[in-house]
Amino acid sequence: MKPRSQFDQDGGSVLAGAMDRQSVHRLASLLSSLSANDAVRQREGAVYASRNVLELCPALVDAWRTERLIRLLVGVLGAEVGLVRGLYFDKPPQQTWALPWHKDLTIAVREPIEVDGYSKPRLRAGVWHCEPPVEVLQAMLTLRIHLDDVTEENGPLEVLPGSHRTGKTLKIDDFQPRSVLVNAGDVFAMRPLLAHCSGRSREGTQRHRRVLHLEFAGMPTLPGGHDWHTFHSVM
Repeated sequence: MKPRSQFDQDGGSVLAGAMDRQSVHRLASLLSSLSANDAVRQREGAVYASRNVLELCPALVDAWRTERLIRLLVGVLGAEVGLVRGLYFDKPPQQTWALPWHKDLTIAVREPIEVDGYSKPRLRAGVWHCEPPVEVLQAMLTLRIHLDDVTEENGPLEVLPGSHRTGKTLKIDDFQPRSVLVNAGDVFAMRPLLAHCSGRSREGTQRHRRVLHLEFAGMPTLPGGHDWHTFHSVM
């Protein structure tokens, strides 16, 4: 199945072995350097979430690049695709957390201006965020790069395949959930409008669940007057 038709049907797909062991180790090493500030969340010394990792660790702008991932992005979003935001998540042993069903509806923008079709910008960890028109979200793709094996033990992502076709509306009962079980180095590529949730790790687990979450857009210029907070061209 071609990349575009795969995402049109399910809204997400696993790319097995998209990152080799050396690349995974390098990403893990870069992310381990994150320091405590307003964009990093920690509990008992363990970083479990970080916004704006592209600013905190500029090497991440290019460290994800492989021919396979670039080919996927261009095939789905077109030749003008760019990297617009990066986040990091972990579920450290004994510091687990969960998220309810949701869709990723916000983007990072440069200034707090009010534009028709966008929600009022709000400051998150020093960066302005707002909800754009649905056509912007439909022109985006997220790569979730897994640095650890993910099993039912360490709180995997669950998705509702096909739910991206309902736009911003969150419908749960109409779709069958699927757990995203992967190996370290696998990448889950997903539309931001794909409904997803995440449960807690099982008690007693020693597994981390580290994910580098990178968001890409097929439009360098946002409609209406907003600008991306950052836009790193892939090509």
